[in-house]
Amino acid sequence: MLRIFFFLFLTVFDSPAIFAQQGPPEGLALDINVVQIVLNDEHRDGVDWEAIVSDFHMLPLKKEDNSFWMDKRYHLSAGTVSAEDYAVLLDALDTVGKMSQIPQDSVHLTVDEPLAATLSLGEGKEQTVRLGLRFASSANAGPSITIDPTIGVIFKDGGKPPVALTLKTHTQAAVKDNTVIVLGGLTEETEITKTHKFPILGNLPLVGLVFRNQGRWMQKTETVIFLIPRVEAVAAQQPPPPPQTQ
Repeated sequence: MLRIFFFLFLTVFDSPAIFAQQGPPEGLALDINVVQIVLNDEHRDGVDWEAIVSDFHMLPLKKEDNSFWMDKRYHLSAGTVSAEDYAVLLDALDTVGKMSQIPQDSVHLTVDEPLAATLSLGEGKEQTVRLGLRFASSANAGPSITIDPTIGVIFKDGGKPPVALTLKTHTQAAVKDNTVIVLGGLTEETEITKTHKFPILGNLPLVGLVFRNQGRWMQKTETVIFLIPRVEAVAAQQPPPPPQTQ
């Protein structure tokens, strides 16, 4: 069984255009939506993010203590979609499996003040997601978000004791009006056991064992995180009125 612990560290740089229109930013609101998809048999490889998002790039995950280590099974898919396409995408994800949304509380960041936020992934889930956040602003730099995910993986390999790995990667995403940042491709497999009983005969003591089928299969789930930044700006200061003359 695979357990995944997902940590994100973001540094946000604000847009010069906002300074010109609304004055210096007061902070940043980050809306977060977590989506989990139990993939169907036709989409066992996960969502094809390269065909969906803009600015697509694959992020290989590497060991915290060994930057040369890499396994193609461990990666994230990053990109962006417009706010309009985001609404359509949520509906379309139902076609690749059973989807559930887990909305999170919005995070409000103040300039240069770090903030840690732990996300909820629903009851009974062994996955946890924690965000370490920092908001920075510059009148000269364009808007962007630096994202440094840290993923802790605990998995069992046959009869061997569980092994813990800490995996990391790094990316940057531009912040644009009505743009949603997408982090997908985080998958896990869980062994599922199900017993099927034939009517009546399957309930008989001893003899009923012959009329029961027990099946096992690996259920694959993909977790997707959507980040929706909203700049909170203050109105530009107006010059004081000229002194009145008598």
